[in-house]
Amino acid sequence: MQHEIKKYAVRHPLLKKYIKFFWELHIEHMQLNHRIIPQRNINLRFNLNDTPQYLDLNGKNQLLENVYFSGLQNHYMDAHIILNGKVDMLGICFFSYGFFPFLNIPVSEFTNQFLGADEVGLKTAIKISERLKGAADVLSRLDILESELVLLLYKSKKETPESFRQIFNAHRQSNSSLLISEFCRQNNICLRTLERMYNKYVGVSAMTFFTLSRFQNGLYKLLYNDYSKLSDIAYCSGYFDQMHFIKEFKHFAGNTPNSFVKQNNSILNIGKLT
Repeated sequence: MQHEIKKYAVRHPLLKKYIKFFWELHIEHMQLNHRIIPQRNINLRFNLNDTPQYLDLNGKNQLLENVYFSGLQNHYMDAHIILNGKVDMLGICFFSYGFFPFLNIPVSEFTNQFLGADEVGLKTAIKISERLKGAADVLSRLDILESELVLLLYKSKKETPESFRQIFNAHRQSNSSLLISEFCRQNNICLRTLERMYNKYVGVSAMTFFTLSRFQNGLYKLLYNDYSKLSDIAYCSGYFDQMHFIKEFKHFAGNTPNSFVKQNNSILNIGKLT
Protein backbone atom coordinates (compact mmCIF):
# COMPACT_ATOMS: atom_id res chain seq x y z
CA MET A 1 0.00 0.00 0.00
CA GLN A 2 1.31 3.43 -0.97
CA HIS A 3 1.39 6.02 1.81
CA GLU A 4 1.59 9.66 0.83
CA ILE A 5 3.15 12.22 3.08
CA LYS A 6 0.85 15.19 3.74
CA LYS A 7 2.51 18.56 3.18
CA TYR A 8 1.63 21.83 4.92
CA ALA A 9 2.56 25.38 3.91
CA VAL A 10 4.75 27.60 6.07
CA ARG A 11 2.81 30.62 7.33
CA HIS A 12 5.23 32.82 9.27
CA PRO A 13 7.10 35.19 6.88
CA LEU A 14 10.40 34.78 8.72
CA LEU A 15 10.27 30.99 8.44
CA LYS A 16 9.34 31.13 4.75
CA LYS A 17 12.91 32.21 3.99
CA TYR A 18 14.33 28.96 5.35
CA ILE A 19 11.63 26.27 5.37
CA LYS A 20 10.13 24.80 2.22
CA PHE A 21 7.21 23.03 3.90
CA PHE A 22 6.16 20.94 6.90
CA TRP A 23 5.07 17.34 6.45
CA GLU A 24 3.22 14.62 8.32
CA LEU A 25 3.15 10.84 8.01
CA HIS A 26 0.57 8.94 10.06
CA ILE A 27 0.06 5.17 9.68
CA GLU A 28 -1.60 2.91 12.25
CA HIS A 29 0.82 0.06 11.62
CA MET A 30 3.71 -0.32 9.28
CA GLN A 31 6.72 -2.53 8.79
CA LEU A 32 9.40 -0.37 7.28
CA ASN A 33 12.86 -1.25 6.04
CA HIS A 34 13.55 1.35 3.41
CA ARG A 35 16.72 2.74 1.92
CA ILE A 36 17.71 6.35 2.48
CA ILE A 37 18.61 8.10 -0.74
CA PRO A 38 20.66 11.35 -0.84
CA GLN A 39 18.56 14.50 -0.94
CA ARG A 40 19.44 18.11 -1.65
CA ASN A 41 18.08 19.50 1.61
CA ILE A 42 17.78 18.56 5.27
CA ASN A 43 14.62 17.19 6.88
CA LEU A 44 14.30 17.38 10.66
CA ARG A 45 12.03 14.53 11.81
CA PHE A 46 9.99 14.31 15.01
CA ASN A 47 8.99 10.77 16.00
CA LEU A 48 5.85 11.45 18.05
CA ASN A 49 5.03 7.83 18.83
CA ASP A 50 6.55 5.28 21.20
CA THR A 51 7.48 3.03 18.28
CA PRO A 52 11.30 3.08 18.18
CA GLN A 53 13.03 3.83 14.90
CA TYR A 54 16.37 2.34 13.99
CA LEU A 55 19.06 3.20 11.52
CA ASP A 56 20.71 0.26 9.77
CA LEU A 57 23.99 1.65 8.48
CA ASN A 58 26.29 -0.80 6.71
CA GLY A 59 24.62 -3.70 8.49
CA LYS A 60 24.84 -2.19 12.00
CA ASN A 61 21.68 -1.10 13.83
CA GLN A 62 21.46 1.93 16.09
CA LEU A 63 18.48 3.46 17.86
CA LEU A 64 17.55 6.87 16.52
CA GLU A 65 16.65 9.74 18.81
CA ASN A 66 13.03 10.89 18.65
CA VAL A 67 14.22 14.04 16.89
CA TYR A 68 16.81 13.42 14.20
CA PHE A 69 18.09 14.47 10.79
CA SER A 70 20.65 13.49 8.21
CA GLY A 71 23.15 15.82 6.62
CA LEU A 72 23.49 15.96 2.86
CA GLN A 73 25.12 12.89 1.32
CA ASN A 74 27.71 13.23 -1.43
CA HIS A 75 27.45 9.52 -2.30
CA TYR A 76 25.29 6.48 -1.67
CA MET A 77 25.43 4.98 1.81
CA ASP A 78 23.98 1.58 2.69
CA ALA A 79 21.49 3.10 5.13
CA HIS A 80 17.95 1.99 5.97
CA ILE A 81 15.24 3.24 8.34
CA ILE A 82 13.69 0.33 10.26
CA LEU A 83 10.52 0.35 12.34
CA ASN A 84 7.64 -1.94 13.15
CA GLY A 85 4.47 -0.38 14.56
CA LYS A 86 2.54 2.86 14.56
CA VAL A 87 4.01 5.77 12.61
CA ASP A 88 3.32 9.31 13.79
CA MET A 89 5.90 11.69 12.36
CA LEU A 90 6.09 15.42 11.80
CA GLY A 91 8.88 16.82 9.68
CA ILE A 92 10.46 20.07 8.59
CA CYS A 93 11.75 20.25 5.03
CA PHE A 94 14.30 23.07 4.94
CA PHE A 95 15.48 24.86 1.86
CA SER A 96 18.97 23.74 0.87
CA TYR A 97 20.47 26.76 2.66
CA GLY A 98 17.84 26.92 5.41
CA PHE A 99 19.20 24.73 8.19
CA PHE A 100 22.20 26.86 9.20
CA PRO A 101 20.41 29.68 11.11
CA PHE A 102 18.77 27.27 13.54
CA LEU A 103 22.05 25.76 14.75
CA ASN A 104 24.70 28.28 13.66
CA ILE A 105 27.09 25.44 12.84
CA PRO A 106 28.64 25.02 9.36
CA VAL A 107 26.33 22.51 7.71
CA SER A 108 29.32 20.67 6.20
CA GLU A 109 29.93 19.22 9.69
CA PHE A 110 26.81 17.06 9.20
CA THR A 111 27.68 15.73 5.73
CA ASN A 112 27.14 11.94 5.42
CA GLN A 113 25.96 11.71 9.04
CA PHE A 114 22.71 10.72 10.76
CA LEU A 115 22.35 12.70 13.96
CA GLY A 116 19.98 13.23 16.85
CA ALA A 117 19.02 16.76 17.85
CA ASP A 118 20.53 16.23 21.29
CA GLU A 119 23.83 15.14 19.73
CA VAL A 120 24.28 18.50 18.01
CA GLY A 121 23.11 20.62 20.94
CA LEU A 122 19.60 21.36 19.65
CA LYS A 123 18.05 20.69 23.03
CA THR A 124 15.12 22.97 22.20
CA ALA A 125 13.94 20.31 19.73
CA ILE A 126 13.41 17.85 22.59
CA LYS A 127 11.18 20.36 24.40
CA ILE A 128 9.31 21.02 21.15
CA SER A 129 8.79 17.29 20.66
CA GLU A 130 7.14 16.92 24.07
CA ARG A 131 4.79 19.83 23.32
CA LEU A 132 3.90 18.34 19.93
CA LYS A 133 2.97 15.02 21.51
CA GLY A 134 0.44 16.75 23.73
CA ALA A 135 -1.22 18.73 20.92
CA ALA A 136 -4.78 17.84 19.90
CA ASP A 137 -4.30 17.78 16.13
CA VAL A 138 -1.85 18.53 13.34
CA LEU A 139 -2.87 22.20 13.05
CA SER A 140 -2.14 22.69 16.74
CA ARG A 141 1.19 20.96 16.23
CA LEU A 142 2.06 23.29 13.38
CA ASP A 143 1.21 26.33 15.52
CA ILE A 144 3.56 25.07 18.23
CA LEU A 145 6.28 24.24 15.73
CA GLU A 146 6.21 27.63 14.04
CA SER A 147 6.17 29.62 17.28
CA GLU A 148 9.11 27.63 18.71
CA LEU A 149 11.12 27.91 15.50
CA VAL A 150 10.63 31.68 15.35
CA LEU A 151 11.84 31.96 18.95
CA LEU A 152 14.85 29.84 18.06
CA LEU A 153 15.73 32.19 15.19
CA TYR A 154 15.41 35.26 17.40
CA LYS A 155 17.68 33.67 19.99
CA SER A 156 20.34 32.57 17.52
CA LYS A 157 20.45 35.98 15.82
CA LYS A 158 21.95 34.29 12.78
CA GLU A 159 20.74 34.01 9.23
CA THR A 160 21.83 32.77 5.86
CA PRO A 161 22.94 35.99 4.14
CA GLU A 162 20.67 37.35 1.45
CA SER A 163 23.73 37.69 -0.77
CA PHE A 164 24.33 33.94 -0.68
CA ARG A 165 20.66 33.11 -1.21
CA GLN A 166 20.73 35.25 -4.34
CA ILE A 167 23.92 33.57 -5.55
CA PHE A 168 22.49 30.13 -4.76
CA ASN A 169 19.27 30.79 -6.68
CA ALA A 170 21.19 32.23 -9.63
CA HIS A 171 23.45 29.18 -9.71
CA ARG A 172 20.48 26.80 -9.43
CA GLN A 173 18.77 28.47 -12.36
CA SER A 174 21.88 28.75 -14.53
CA ASN A 175 22.49 26.68 -17.64
CA SER A 176 23.26 23.09 -16.58
CA SER A 177 26.29 23.00 -18.88
CA LEU A 178 27.81 26.14 -17.36
CA LEU A 179 31.08 25.45 -15.53
CA ILE A 180 31.36 26.61 -11.91
CA SER A 181 34.37 28.74 -12.86
CA GLU A 182 32.40 30.39 -15.68
CA PHE A 183 29.47 31.02 -13.35
CA CYS A 184 31.84 32.73 -10.89
CA ARG A 185 33.31 34.88 -13.67
CA GLN A 186 29.88 35.97 -14.91
CA ASN A 187 28.72 36.79 -11.37
CA ASN A 188 31.97 38.40 -10.24
CA ILE A 189 32.57 36.02 -7.34
CA CYS A 190 35.73 34.18 -6.32
CA LEU A 191 35.52 30.40 -6.74
CA ARG A 192 37.05 29.83 -3.31
CA THR A 193 34.49 32.17 -1.74
CA LEU A 194 31.64 30.36 -3.49
CA GLU A 195 32.84 26.96 -2.26
CA ARG A 196 33.31 28.25 1.29
CA MET A 197 29.75 29.61 1.35
CA TYR A 198 28.27 26.42 -0.09
CA ASN A 199 30.03 24.27 2.50
CA LYS A 200 28.94 26.57 5.34
CA TYR A 201 25.30 27.13 4.40
CA VAL A 202 24.42 24.08 2.28
CA GLY A 203 26.81 21.38 3.48
CA VAL A 204 28.59 20.33 0.29
CA SER A 205 30.61 22.04 -2.43
CA ALA A 206 28.89 23.87 -5.27
CA MET A 207 29.86 21.17 -7.78
CA THR A 208 28.64 18.36 -5.52
CA PHE A 209 25.35 20.14 -4.97
CA PHE A 210 24.98 20.63 -8.71
CA THR A 211 25.44 16.90 -9.41
CA LEU A 212 23.19 15.97 -6.48
CA SER A 213 20.48 18.31 -7.75
CA ARG A 214 20.76 16.89 -11.26
CA PHE A 215 20.39 13.38 -9.83
CA GLN A 216 17.30 14.50 -7.87
CA ASN A 217 15.73 15.95 -11.00
CA GLY A 218 16.20 12.63 -12.79
CA LEU A 219 14.96 10.69 -9.77
CA TYR A 220 11.80 12.80 -9.60
CA LYS A 221 10.97 11.99 -13.21
CA LEU A 222 11.70 8.31 -12.55
CA LEU A 223 9.39 8.15 -9.52
CA TYR A 224 6.56 9.92 -11.29
CA ASN A 225 6.97 7.94 -14.54
CA ASP A 226 7.47 11.24 -16.34
CA TYR A 227 9.34 9.67 -19.26
CA SER A 228 9.07 7.09 -22.04
CA LYS A 229 12.71 5.94 -21.94
CA LEU A 230 15.78 6.58 -19.78
CA SER A 231 17.48 8.65 -22.45
CA ASP A 232 14.61 11.15 -22.15
CA ILE A 233 15.38 11.58 -18.45
CA ALA A 234 19.09 11.88 -19.15
CA TYR A 235 18.78 14.71 -21.66
CA CYS A 236 16.01 16.55 -19.80
CA SER A 237 18.01 16.45 -16.55
CA GLY A 238 21.25 17.76 -18.06
CA TYR A 239 23.23 14.56 -18.58
CA PHE A 240 25.47 13.98 -21.62
CA ASP A 241 23.76 10.70 -22.42
CA GLN A 242 21.98 7.70 -20.90
CA MET A 243 25.18 6.03 -19.65
CA HIS A 244 26.21 9.22 -17.87
CA PHE A 245 22.83 9.27 -16.12
CA ILE A 246 23.05 5.59 -15.10
CA LYS A 247 26.60 6.00 -13.75
CA GLU A 248 25.68 9.03 -11.63
CA PHE A 249 22.43 7.40 -10.51
CA LYS A 250 24.37 4.39 -9.18
CA HIS A 251 26.77 6.76 -7.38
CA PHE A 252 23.89 8.30 -5.40
CA ALA A 253 21.29 5.49 -5.28
CA GLY A 254 23.52 2.42 -5.17
CA ASN A 255 21.64 0.83 -8.05
CA THR A 256 20.61 1.33 -11.65
CA PRO A 257 17.42 3.31 -12.34
CA ASN A 258 15.49 0.24 -13.52
CA SER A 259 16.53 -1.84 -10.50
CA PHE A 260 15.68 1.04 -8.17
CA VAL A 261 12.11 1.20 -9.50
CA LYS A 262 11.63 -2.58 -9.43
CA GLN A 263 12.86 -2.96 -5.84
CA ASN A 264 10.61 -0.13 -4.61
CA ASN A 265 12.47 -0.03 -1.29
CA SER A 266 13.39 3.62 -0.95
CA ILE A 267 11.82 5.91 1.61
CA LEU A 268 11.24 8.27 -1.33
CA ASN A 269 8.74 5.82 -2.76
CA ILE A 270 6.51 6.62 0.23
CA GLY A 271 6.64 10.37 0.36
CA LYS A 272 8.66 11.69 -2.58
CA LEU A 273 10.18 14.42 -0.41
CA THR A 274 11.99 16.39 -3.08
